Amino acid sequence: MKRKTIFVVVMFITLILPASIILAGTFRSPSKDITCAVGGACDNNFGVQVGGSGGPGGGCSPTRVGYIGWDLSSETRNWVSAQMTLTAYYVDGTPPFTFELHPVNTETWTESTTTDPGYDAATVLATATDDLADNQIVFASDELGNHFQQLKGGDATIAVIMTDGCGSIDALVAFEDREGTGGSAPQSGNEADLVFWTGPVQNGTPTAVEMKTIQAESNTSSDPNWPMIAGLFALGAAVLVGLGYGLRRSKQS
Repeated sequence: MKRKTIFVVVMFITLILPASIILAGTFRSPSKDITCAVGGACDNNFGVQVGGSGGPGGGCSPTRVGYIGWDLSSETRNWVSAQMTLTAYYVDGTPPFTFELHPVNTETWTESTTTDPGYDAATVLATATDDLADNQIVFASDELGNHFQQLKGGDATIAVIMTDGCGSIDALVAFEDREGTGGSAPQSGNEADLVFWTGPVQNGTPTAVEMKTIQAESNTSSDPNWPMIAGLFALGAAVLVGLGYGLRRSKQS
């Protein structure tokens, strides 16, 4: 094997592979969710419902807002972007649907809250349009990542509203909630998937490497495998020292 090839392999082992593991996507499970009727009461009985009222001019005026919150009180890491996936179990409307994510006006709500937390309609964290043929819709943006980054150390909530897909009727999409059994929601446990990324979103996709083999499957943040990383660095350093020694001997001969 040529020295250049050996050097590239060593650099991959020493730097790139450990960095890929360290920069892995971090999965977070929601800690609370509710649905609120705009101008009305809130409930936590039938998954996370998002609805809108259609009209002759097209588009939807939100009638039911889904609020999903995460506990980031123990989070100390930094990220750039975020990606969230919602899974629907009930759809009534005219696909494709368009949904927006917004910040909320207050984080001090619980699943027994009866007063709408409200959302900042002027600030859009992410937008996604899909026909929900596979029952899923995916949001990804740097703004969404920054929203959670700024709220790190406490509760962090997003509001989900419907802006298109009503046609000339009222529309409703019910997403599976964190319990996986919200009222008539199926018991598959397809709660909102939130993954943080250390790279920005480009062409709708986060650019950092997500190592699915070490991503936590227990709905908690995934810590890097530090013993393995240390071993890789040690191995790479030893090989680099040996390679450098070999190169010096080669030049002397």
